[in-house]
Amino acid sequence: MNIFPPSDQRLYPFEFYAEMRRLNPVAYDDHHNLWGVFRYSDIQNILGDYVTFSSAPQKLDSWSTEKNQNADTAYRFQRQNLVQSDPPYHRTLRGVIASAFTPTIIAKLEPHIEEIAHEMLNKLIQKGSMDLIEDLAYPLPVTIIAELLGVPIEDRDLFRGWADKILPSTPAERYRTDDEHGTSKNIAQVINEMNSYFSNIVEKRTQNPREDLITNLIQARADGRSLYKDEILTFCTLLLLAGHVTTVNLIGNTILSLLQNPREFRLLQGDRTLIPSTIEETLRYRSPAQAVGRTVTKDTELGGQKLQSGQRIIAWLGSANHDESVFTDPERFDITRFKSFHHPAHIGFCNGIHFCLGAPLARLEGQVVLRIILQRLQDLRLDIDSQDQKSKRQDLIPVQSFFLHGVTHLPLQFQRGPIKDGRN
Repeated sequence: MNIFPPSDQRLYPFEFYAEMRRLNPVAYDDHHNLWGVFRYSDIQNILGDYVTFSSAPQKLDSWSTEKNQNADTAYRFQRQNLVQSDPPYHRTLRGVIASAFTPTIIAKLEPHIEEIAHEMLNKLIQKGSMDLIEDLAYPLPVTIIAELLGVPIEDRDLFRGWADKILPSTPAERYRTDDEHGTSKNIAQVINEMNSYFSNIVEKRTQNPREDLITNLIQARADGRSLYKDEILTFCTLLLLAGHVTTVNLIGNTILSLLQNPREFRLLQGDRTLIPSTIEETLRYRSPAQAVGRTVTKDTELGGQKLQSGQRIIAWLGSANHDESVFTDPERFDITRFKSFHHPAHIGFCNGIHFCLGAPLARLEGQVVLRIILQRLQDLRLDIDSQDQKSKRQDLIPVQSFFLHGVTHLPLQFQRGPIKDGRN
């Protein structure tokens, strides 16, 4: 049984999810040797039980000796990693890094994020059109992360090239156990490039400290010791590659969802206090991260199925966030859904010990961009030469990943809004 949405439904996988929740909520995929889990309650159990469902990467013993160099390089990238680790190591590493993502520190970034967003729109406002992903959704968060790390912003095209090569596009690539098509070799090459890049910066910061995150990591202490260089390098690559992708997709998915639901868009335009709840509904409705992986550490039962130690699981967050047993009318994009606290929590940022450390920053960036777009742009619409919704679906290209959810481009047209606070 295939536990992955058909490729032609990647941007609209909701019917597939609903069918799986109804008929095969915990299903085994013989082709990929994976379990797929689709219900909210089962996924919450997985996320809350790191003892039975481990996040730590499993080294693939099937690699032959001559392939081990590439395999080991890729494995080193994964093994000391906030996303792919369990306590007590995860608790130690998260405690050190979390000091750079406190609510106070994130809140102080808001004026700077606004300034950058305005500067980017200033270059586009006269034109009356833009590609939201290329012109705003991608460069804004990667600029902020580069500044946090203390790396040159002008290298952001290099960062994106790494992200495109290393982020998994297919389930086979994610769990490949051989060197077919040179996949592990290519990943190892990219990881070596990133390690070399950040190693040079770490050496410079060691000699000449600055007020940036890399310097903080060099000076940090965890359980009485400094972080190892490998730990610092791995976190830098993780934050730079994966840290910004969620925000890129969050911004794109928010605007796409609003344009495809004009009633909700009009409601938001009339009541901008709904901006935070709009971001939360986007995180539920079009979750930027659709799935996470886990490994079973001991024989167990889940959803009436018997899982064996060593088997791998894909927990479909995107499906859980559309579970009709949890969310009322889940296929409706409702920006008032999270206006109050009397509602079930979505798991767009995962849950448990692996709740996304960068969630406050992603939320803030999403809210700032949405607020500025509402302030400065009028008559916002998709720039797609189509007359019906079906054609629009065909023209929008999804990101090539089963684990991430968004579009590669979002062309927009708009009119300049009235002058406010010296901006137009």
